[in-house]
Amino acid sequence: MPRRYAWASLPDDKLLKLRLKALKLTLQGTWLEDCVGDLHKELERKGIRVKPHAWLSDEWFSSEATPGIAIPFYLAHPRLMRLERKKIIDVEGGSRSECMRILRHETGHVMQHSYQLQRRRQWQRLFGRSSTKYPDYYRPNPGSRKYVQHLRLWYAQSHPDEDFAETFAVWMGQPPSKWRRRYQGWPAIKKLEYVDELMAEVGDEKPGLTGRSFVDPVSSLKITLGEYYQQKQKRYMSRPPTFHDRDL
Repeated sequence: MPRRYAWASLPDDKLLKLRLKALKLTLQGTWLEDCVGDLHKELERKGIRVKPHAWLSDEWFSSEATPGIAIPFYLAHPRLMRLERKKIIDVEGGSRSECMRILRHETGHVMQHSYQLQRRRQWQRLFGRSSTKYPDYYRPNPGSRKYVQHLRLWYAQSHPDEDFAETFAVWMGQPPSKWRRRYQGWPAIKKLEYVDELMAEVGDEKPGLTGRSFVDPVSSLKITLGEYYQQKQKRYMSRPPTFHDRDL
């Protein structure tokens, strides 16, 4: 039985005045818990020992400090998803299929951090240097075949770490026959084959990262929903429409 919240019936103006921590949200009993369970089953079928834990925060991310995945708080309740769509137009991860795609991507980061994969020479030759500074924005080449295509906006092209996470997600979410056929003749196939070999090597090894901490959990966030959306809208508005202009 889904948990009931008094704030779910509030109008937007009153809901926006609440602090995130005051929402008293939990992952337990939500559809997100089922998605995380499905993720663990997929990892088990792939022979991977790491089973990321998950918690609610203000956005999607994984941390170098713990082998887990933060999930945006608004996905935990339909009322908050409606508010997110009203304020941001999109609800990132709002469908089961998209949520699983993002979870697989974030698991790629968890695997990288857990085994320090970025230190390997072949990893660096194929993906680049993890120490590369993240750009404020990037200009993807939609026609490039050097990268897999998984999340929107050709996200693999944004940074070496994202390139690996996207490649891992494709490898994890598809049987070998499918990704080999899909990327046959693409330079990106070398990355997928490397991930396939790498996971066979480290998948059952004990990871170096084993803690179960929560980074910036929603229960600790004092910002109000109104402040959250002011900041989020500002970030979205500051992104220049780079690749669309170039393609036109």
